[in-house]
Amino acid sequence: MKWWLWLGLLTVSNVHADALPLCYHYGCKRDSHFEVGADDKLRLARLLSDDATAEAERAAVKAAVRELYLMAGRSTPIWQDKGGNFLDGTAEGRMDCVDHSRNVTTFLHYLQDQGWLRFHTVAEPAWRAPRFLDLHYTAVLHDSGNGQDWAVDSWFKDFGAPPEVVPLAIWKEGYSP
Repeated sequence: MKWWLWLGLLTVSNVHADALPLCYHYGCKRDSHFEVGADDKLRLARLLSDDATAEAERAAVKAAVRELYLMAGRSTPIWQDKGGNFLDGTAEGRMDCVDHSRNVTTFLHYLQDQGWLRFHTVAEPAWRAPRFLDLHYTAVLHDSGNGQDWAVDSWFKDFGAPPEVVPLAIWKEGYSP
């Protein structure tokens, strides 16, 4: 890790935790928050510190989004969320794609605000409807170098899995892992 990052993180260790908003219960009907402590921040900074390419940064973003969800699951019921919309039944922490797209967009903004994204900026969430009554939302990263947009979609899999990061154009065609 670069010396300047360590120096910056040493000053962070004495700072209070950052509180991030979180929503769940389909359509963001329930709001909560969770804290990103100094150790959590250090772990996130390490994930994103040595990315030499946009591709490596996207891989690190997958890991960072997963870490942020795991942090949120320590103090909220979202750890009960299952992939898709129907497998989690009436679980208190269930999330649909609206919840996921809003949460992941919040996470991406947090990473960007920390200065940890060098090759991407956060874009507005996107939606698709490739088939009748198949509306779906995702968070979006914009590659600052080549202008390509990337879907960052955590809705497909059970809680704790990293999100899918695929070109937005492919995602809009109905991508599913």
